Amino acid sequence: MITLDDLCAHLLPPDDRITFQSLIIDEPHLILVAAMNAVQSTCPDCRQPTERIHGCYLRTLADLPWATAPTQLRLLVRRFRCGTCSCPRQTFAERLPTVAPLYARTTTRLTTTQADTGLVLGGAAGARHLARHGVPGSRNTLLRRVRRLCLPQGSAPAIIGIDDWAWRKGQRYGTIVVDLQRGCPIDVLEDRAADTVATWLQSHPDVTIVARDRAEAYASGIRQGAPNATQVADRFHLLKNLASALQEVFSMHHREIAQLNHVPHDEVPAQDNDTEATSTAPPVPMPRAQQQIVHNRAKRVAEYEQAQALHQQGWTIKAISAHLGHHHRTIKKYLGASTFPERPPRRRPLSILDPYKTYLVERWTAGCHSVKELFHEIQARGFPGKYSVVAAYVSRWRPPEGRMTRRRKGEASAMPMEVDKPLTPSRATWLVMRREAQLDDADKTQLARLQAHEGAIAEAITLTQDFAGLVRQRQPAQLESWLERATASGLQAFKSLANGIRADYEAVKAGVTLPWSTGPVEGQINRLKMLKRQMYGRAGIDLLRQRVLHPT
Repeated sequence: MITLDDLCAHLLPPDDRITFQSLIIDEPHLILVAAMNAVQSTCPDCRQPTERIHGCYLRTLADLPWATAPTQLRLLVRRFRCGTCSCPRQTFAERLPTVAPLYARTTTRLTTTQADTGLVLGGAAGARHLARHGVPGSRNTLLRRVRRLCLPQGSAPAIIGIDDWAWRKGQRYGTIVVDLQRGCPIDVLEDRAADTVATWLQSHPDVTIVARDRAEAYASGIRQGAPNATQVADRFHLLKNLASALQEVFSMHHREIAQLNHVPHDEVPAQDNDTEATSTAPPVPMPRAQQQIVHNRAKRVAEYEQAQALHQQGWTIKAISAHLGHHHRTIKKYLGASTFPERPPRRRPLSILDPYKTYLVERWTAGCHSVKELFHEIQARGFPGKYSVVAAYVSRWRPPEGRMTRRRKGEASAMPMEVDKPLTPSRATWLVMRREAQLDDADKTQLARLQAHEGAIAEAITLTQDFAGLVRQRQPAQLESWLERATASGLQAFKSLANGIRADYEAVKAGVTLPWSTGPVEGQINRLKMLKRQMYGRAGIDLLRQRVLHPT
């Protein structure tokens, strides 16, 4: 059977030179009194052993708590006299490397606990967590422990990924470097300048492959710091650039895309025909709101043409912006567009009834025509709205003579039908970019309507699907032919995309060929942003680097 003395001795820090003497209970603290029992000690300067004792003193160390009770270790430490005549040190205290460092006031195991907690929770949150368990330490103590940790060491990286992260979005950015073979971050840089990246690569000469996004600063930094390394353009960013070019084309033809929302499911949109009969009905007067929309568009077209003319005369963007009274980004958008950039249509605001419309259609088709019963059924499913919302929606399905609610003037009755999400430039881009196996029947129907168009929309869809296919299926042999087709097309957005790919051709070809990407880097950036926000944006680069590089 174990005794109290044996228990206390067992709970002391692991060191054979410590002997337990007594236990003092001073509510709410526990005090362990122990002494050193070594016969001799070694001088830290001349490394000669000695047995001559000069004196002793009491050293107090904070230790891990016992069942949330704060614990102190009062250790009787002796001072020895060095017997070497040539040694400059006359006396020294015996060292306890496994218990506590020199001059420390906490044990090593308590210091490790504080540092680990600071890495995971930060300063203030970590201090509150430890206080609930009886562990002493303020938030500044925890952060000081984290800053003093040695950075983790590993083998020299050969294949890395780099990407930027925001200190403050749109203003200041840093860089994170990830070892793609080990899947862990190896450094955090304070900015994303090319010189900073080049300096880091020069200090790591073993790097042979670097995966990056399409940023020119990183490409320049890699060329300076590791000219023999292979640059790999990330495939996700390539597809993102492709989607941006496609959406730009769709935005310029958003009126044609909007017309597809009014085409029945089983009909293909009719093409323009000069022989088609025209209506002889008198023109309908345009509403005042529509007149204002037409007037505003004509005004923007005139400003677009004026900006193009001034730019051809040699005016700068800043001068044109001041002359026309618009933001410089608006002028830059005007000058970068080959045709007048149309505004995308406004999206219909989401209704709280949208998640339940499919269920209402199914129940109405099944024969349940009681609005009150339908309301109670979707309310049981979590509908937070009122009865009037359901009644107004269902009223459109009743014939005029059987309508139970008031009908707006001129509102026609409609039978319930499954309504697709309206086609917009962004949704059309999503449909084209998505893999065919991930599309449902409604998505395939809308995509078929898009593909039935002729002209710029059809050409953009073909170029997009071909490029997405060669990237996803790793077909670098088809890259050159696609670039020639994109350059020869009449689409300025795809011409710009092709020119950018040609300027970064080797990296793009390596991205299509090699398996490496910046996917693991994006995951580490998510973790970095979580840690940064956990510290409320007050962390410096030294503290942030410690918390990111150490596994938590």
